[in-house]
Amino acid sequence: MIKITLLVSRVWFPADQSNKIAKAYTDFLKDNPPDNSIEKTLAIAVGSDEDGTLLTYGIGQIMKGMEKEALKRSTQQNLFMASKIDGLKYKVEIFLDLAEAYKILGMTAPEV
Repeated sequence: MIKITLLVSRVWFPADQSNKIAKAYTDFLKDNPPDNSIEKTLAIAVGSDEDGTLLTYGIGQIMKGMEKEALKRSTQQNLFMASKIDGLKYKVEIFLDLAEAYKILGMTAPEV
């Protein structure tokens, strides 16, 4: 079993804001380059729903003990993007691997 903690960021925005979001993301990265000591990007995927709203999913592996820093960076990025893009919404979640989740309960995870 792979033992990693994930940060999953979902961003929704109107299709007519696509060029603005692409530019805003590039601008954010210029001043805030990725920090692999906090989080390693595993995937960034873009899709749409039936109403034409675009959806972006970012999935990153949070390095051990860096949950607070990863959440802070993701929130800063999303707030930056929301200040530039009309109609942008986002949600950030942290998912613990099974072993870490069991530790919170004071238990040892079963082997799967």
